[in-house]
Formats: sequence, structure tokens, C-alpha cells
Amino acid sequence: MNLPSRSEIILSKINKFYQINVTDSDEVVKYALQQLLQHWSGVLEAAATASDDELFFLNCSRAFLTNVFTVAWSKDLFKNDHSFTRQVLRTSFDLLINHIDIYTMKTTTFLISNINLIMVLASGLISILWCSDIDLFNDYEYQLLLAMRKYVDQDFTHDDLTDGIISFVWNLSDSTILIPLLLKADYAKSLIEWINTCQTKFREEKQIALLSILLNMIRHDEGIDKFRSLNTLNAIQHVPIEPSQLLQRTMIYILLTDVNQIELESIPILNMLVQLIIDAANSANHRYDGSHICEPLTVLTKLFYNDEILIDILNKPKIQSILTPHSFIELFISLLIKFYENLSVDRSALENFTCTLILNILWLISFHQEYYHIIYNNEQLMNIIKSAANNEKHFIDTFMPRTMKNIQQAAIEILKNYHEKF
Repeated sequence: MNLPSRSEIILSKINKFYQINVTDSDEVVKYALQQLLQHWSGVLEAAATASDDELFFLNCSRAFLTNVFTVAWSKDLFKNDHSFTRQVLRTSFDLLINHIDIYTMKTTTFLISNINLIMVLASGLISILWCSDIDLFNDYEYQLLLAMRKYVDQDFTHDDLTDGIISFVWNLSDSTILIPLLLKADYAKSLIEWINTCQTKFREEKQIALLSILLNMIRHDEGIDKFRSLNTLNAIQHVPIEPSQLLQRTMIYILLTDVNQIELESIPILNMLVQLIIDAANSANHRYDGSHICEPLTVLTKLFYNDEILIDILNKPKIQSILTPHSFIELFISLLIKFYENLSVDRSALENFTCTLILNILWLISFHQEYYHIIYNNEQLMNIIKSAANNEKHFIDTFMPRTMKNIQQAAIEILKNYHEKF
């Protein structure tokens, strides 16, 4: 009697879930995804001794995992059940950590494609992390990031694993709370080296991704300090200039330059910055063209700390062709009302940071006589400002640029300006 092979055993376990679809209950989909991820180490191990036919079916099984993950997203299971999201992310990280040797040893196309898939699945979940989820990242994750960086450092073959790592790090860097971890793993120095050699080291689409990672990392003060020391503005000249990246390059320039040294002539595409804010504001997930609304708002907030630039932006004819100063300020107010309602440490760090940015913008505008009445005449906004000043939300600033006020401080300053004027 022939015993079933390892491949046959593992395939019999995962084949149970190939028909999962959106009509299945939430619990069925959750169970299917949890079971598939738990069995995936077995899939990777079985491939080592699989016959050609078995390897073919193991390859096909990736479609089952991708399908169930897609169904979970379409049913909003990750957004609606945070403990489930944490569990899936923890299991995904464990899979990557348990196969960390892939970044130091020659391996098979099968293993690379599976690890890339797990990185894709995990990076999607990172985008909805709460501020409190920093506890998911410990020394094991640090060692994983270190191994990934070293792999890309030594790779000049444009291989698929490097592409997967770049995409994974790009998503990781979008979460500001993780920037210190990336800096600790020495990604700043490597990123500049990658940028300097990007035209020979990476495929064209990944060359542009490097600028996105850089822009994400300099939203954090520690990132700004590190990249200022690495001659970054000269390094980015090695990335081929694409018209679609002009705004991104300008944002990098602004964040790395002292606000008092920024000249108006050097930022001719302010209307593009404003348009990006408008487009992201009108999007259901507050993203546009890959950018969360806090990214252009971070740049705009820094510019507004230069009073001359603030006045110029609000009065600029090109800006007024998009929005009048009044409607532009009203846009910030409507965004704050929307975001403040859900402000909590148990929310996305990007959403909380967006509240911080908008309150800083409104505070800076409140100094100007021609505009402050727009703020003070909005009763709903003033109630939010009073609540924030009293810290009624008991929020925690998990990240705060040193050049800005935190939420409570900005609210107090707005009220102070109000009492001085009325």
C-alpha cells in the first residue's frame, strides 16, 4: 500500500477552500484564511520533495490563498475585525521569519514566488494598522528587515525577490510609526545607495518607487535628520525625471529644506499640491494616486509655517482657479470634522496625524485677519477645538514633528488667538 506523499497530504488540506467566495459567511472566510496560512509552511516544505506534477498543483494552490484573501478584503473583514487582522498579519510575519534564509541562500523560483505572495498579503494589512499595533514589530521583524535590506544591497540582477522587497518596504514606510524601525535597520544609507545606482540596479517602475519610500521616510523627524546628512537632494538626480514625479520631487525638496530657505520660485507646482489634497479628500479612503492625504498635507503644513508662503498660497491666482481661499479653508474644516470624530489610539496613525496637520494649518491661518472669521464662525469646528484643547478624547500623539504643535497645543493656540481678537 502506497502512503500519500507530503504534497498529497498538504494539497488535500488546502483544496477544501478552493470554492470560497463572497457569498460565504464572514466566519467561513476567516476560518479558510486562517487555515490556509497555517498550512502554508507545509506547502513550502512539501515543494522540496514534490514531483513535477505535484509541484504544478502546489503552484496552482497559490490562487486559493489569493482568492480567499481577496474575498476577505471585499467583505471588509480586516477593517471590521481588528483582532483578526492582527492574527493574519502575525501569521504572515511568522511565515517570512521562518523562511528568512531565502534572503541569504540560493533558492527555487517556487519559494521566491510564494514568499513574494506572503509579502504582498502582509503589506496590504500594514496599511490599516492602528497606532497601538507597534507591538507586532519586535526583534524578529527587525532581523527580517535587516536580511531583506542586505539582499537588495547585493542584488544587481533585477530579480523578482528584490522587486517584492521594494514593494514590501514601500508599504511599510507608509506607516510613520515604523520609520524608526527602518532607520534602525539602516535603510536610509542603503536607500541612497540604491538611488545612486538605480538605473543599473532596478527595473524602471522600481526606480520611481525609491522616491516614494524616501518621501514616506522623511515625514518623520528622524528620517529628515538622517537623509539631510546623506546628500539626498543630489542623490535623487540619479532617478530618471518623469513629468508625473515633479510634484514628488518638489515635496522631497520642501521636507528636506529649512522652511525659511524655501523660495517661492522653487515651488512652481503648488497648484498640483493643492489638487492632490482635493483629490485625496474626495476619495473614500483619502488616498489618490497612491498618496494618503496626510502626505501633501505634511508638505503644506511645513510651507504654512513660512508666513510669506502661506499668504502667497491663499492668494495665488493658480490656486484660486482651483479653490477660493474661503473654500480651501472650508475643505480643511470639513476634513477635520470627519477625522476628529474617530480620533483614537486604536485608529490608523495616518488618520490621527491628519488631524494634527489640519489643526496646525488652521492655527497658522487664525493669525490672519482676512481669514480667521472663517474658523471662528463655524460652530461645529469651534466645539471640536474646545474639545481638543481640553483633551476630551484623551488621545496620544504617537508621532509628532518637532516643528509642529500637537493636537491639544494647536487647539489651545487657536483659542488663544480667538480671545485676543474678540
